[in-house]
Amino acid sequence: MKKKNNIENYIKLFENLNLENLNKFDELLDDNIHFEDPFNKVNGIKNFKRIFSNTLKNLDDVKFKVLNIISKKNIHIIKWEMTYFAFNKSNSIFGLSEVTISENNKIVSHIDYWDSYNNFYTQIPFFGLIFKFVLSLIKKKL
Repeated sequence: MKKKNNIENYIKLFENLNLENLNKFDELLDDNIHFEDPFNKVNGIKNFKRIFSNTLKNLDDVKFKVLNIISKKNIHIIKWEMTYFAFNKSNSIFGLSEVTISENNKIVSHIDYWDSYNNFYTQIPFFGLIFKFVLSLIKKKL
């Protein structure tokens, strides 16, 4: 992978992610990368790869598609869609990632922003109905 285009290589890896190519992150990430999303907050390449390994193992047909990128200096905002099969149906999650690259061209931070309530919790069989009901009560009070 070319060192000059680290963000492009990072995006390309995500768009082709599978269990066999997870180790390619080693070339792109700082050893102490910080990763955060609605379910995780970890540091280090090993923990980062564990999260994505678990995602690929626990969900079927996981695919990431980058929809847009906005870059300023060493910070990149990436709009993406993740599709997967779970709960007996196809699902998708839309989100944004804030990816920061260090002076040595390694990714030091990846923070995901996405709506876990509407994109995940409400999709769980049976429990999703409870979450939707609670949300409807809260909306009525507001």
